[in-house]
Amino acid sequence: MRRRALALGAVLAAPLAAPAILPRGAFARDARRVWFDPAQLPSYSGRLERWLINPAGETDRALLREGAQIIFPAAEAEELMAAVKPGEGLITWGVRARSAPVITMLAWARNEHEPANFVRQPSWFAPTRQGREPRAVSGRVAQPLLTPQGESIGVILENGAVVRLAAETHAALAARLLPGASLAAEGPGSAARDLVALDALRLGPTPEQLEPIPQPERRP
Repeated sequence: MRRRALALGAVLAAPLAAPAILPRGAFARDARRVWFDPAQLPSYSGRLERWLINPAGETDRALLREGAQIIFPAAEAEELMAAVKPGEGLITWGVRARSAPVITMLAWARNEHEPANFVRQPSWFAPTRQGREPRAVSGRVAQPLLTPQGESIGVILENGAVVRLAAETHAALAARLLPGASLAAEGPGSAARDLVALDALRLGPTPEQLEPIPQPERRP
């Protein structure tokens, strides 16, 4: 683990103006623009459970059957979804949060025999883009929705729906958001590929028991 940590530190300290010389074929695309070898980073393997959308309707997260969440920029979604289908394997090189099973993707491949695909602009922070259509979801909580840093900002339901909350709101309602709990929510969001994601304005155990939740002031 120490060796990996040192390797990662060396990568982050390397100047962007002087990219490393890499073996031919080490990457599937943009080889001349890659300045680090993802093999120096920890790799995480698993089988894809499903792709997830955010309230703006963008696909920016993968949920693995093993439970980990993989975060990537929405610009990478089309290529990822074309390459990896639910039930298939996915290898991710990236940075795992210290306190939760969430990984920021820096590179990926379908298997160990294929070259790695470099992620041009990793998602170091959770997106805040919102949807504009009124949406409603209900189901049982599968797991918390996590930021790249491992902070809980809502939940993922067993049916793949995403309910996003402010971190402080999630903390205040944590007892009602545990895995297995019945949950319904309403708020502005989006739908895509039979999935729904929203920013919750009303929350309750069932659609008939929804109550408004306090909304924290958004920072500019």
